[in-house]
Amino acid sequence: MKTSTSKAKFAEQYMSAPVIHSPQLPRNFERIRQRALAIYRARGGVMGMTLNDWLKAEQELKQEL
Repeated sequence: MKTSTSKAKFAEQYMSAPVIHSPQLPRNFERIRQRALAIYRARGGVMGMTLNDWLKAEQELKQEL
């Protein structure tokens, strides 16, 4: 059960990450963050692939544009 508690805590932290508005950040930062979270959840919440989720989300959104 510790694993599911860890996953839930990680997802909660991920969702509650502050939205940062800064000229240095990409315009679509929030959209990328939300899509990366959706990818993470679709993978079953397996930790350790956060960067891959982020990069995949970024690529998907670039293709949309």
